[in-house]
Amino acid sequence: MMPLLTPVELPKCAPRFVPSTRTLLLGSCFAAHIGKRLQGAGLRTVVNPFGVLYNPESIALALDALLDGQVKDDWFFEGRDGLWHSWLHASEFSAFDEATCRERVGKRFSEAREMLMQAEVLCFTFGTNRVYEHDGRVVGNCHKEPAAQFTERSLTIAEIVVRWQPLLERIQKVNPKVEIIFTVSPYRYAKYGFVDSQRAKATLLLAVEELISQYHKTSKQSALVHYFPAYEILLDELRDYRFYAEDMLHPSEQAVTYIWQRFTSWAFTPEAQKFAQEWERTERDLAHRPQNPDSEAHKMFVKKVLERREKLKLLLLDN
Repeated sequence: MMPLLTPVELPKCAPRFVPSTRTLLLGSCFAAHIGKRLQGAGLRTVVNPFGVLYNPESIALALDALLDGQVKDDWFFEGRDGLWHSWLHASEFSAFDEATCRERVGKRFSEAREMLMQAEVLCFTFGTNRVYEHDGRVVGNCHKEPAAQFTERSLTIAEIVVRWQPLLERIQKVNPKVEIIFTVSPYRYAKYGFVDSQRAKATLLLAVEELISQYHKTSKQSALVHYFPAYEILLDELRDYRFYAEDMLHPSEQAVTYIWQRFTSWAFTPEAQKFAQEWERTERDLAHRPQNPDSEAHKMFVKKVLERREKLKLLLLDN
């Protein structure tokens, strides 16, 4: 049969997800897609506790904060829209008063810091090398403040590598056994123009390659840092606009599902794959809306499904 795909070869070295694996994901909207799938598979997962972060410097600032255990006062400001915001957080954390904004930030921050210290896997997804600086500091979100307040520029390969090398060392000091996965988001930035968007992706890809290469040369635990080719799978393996959403920029749900399947085949143990399938089936059964919810048959069905889920939860306990 004539081949209709050119499969992207996955790295031989991979993290090993088991049902009890704890994961923290930071980065672009693609991290949110994969994180949502991990949560849907029943794994203990914290996804984008700062909201979506697109560039390596914003993600690094978020990690610095989590490692320091400190929410900085100068993150917070009252915007021209009358809302309180954080320069390092998405608008979902914004509020009409400072106290509520801080409370929203603090709740997710505490959860993420705890996960950082305990996680078996960290996943970082870089979206672009473009950054916006306000008063000499890169922000995670401009919150529709006047453009004149910001300076836009592009991070270089060297900047990204130099910034992230000591960060990886800090992470492994506080959590020596954690495995790290880097990915580059396949989302295309039309606002930069497609040529500049591709250059930005090339910068990220080369920076990640150099970062992992340097880490392998200096660390005794080189197998703990990985690259998963999500970007290459969409652009080189799927390679068709039917795998994009209506905006022709974001991957479609079908594409995300395909990449998710490639990810689980690469990183999940057989035990984790079976667990994920069983958990997803249980959640679908619980979401089912019967014609007669008060019938004895349905009550018995729900009881059995809940018992099945409780058995699955026992597998989430640490060995």
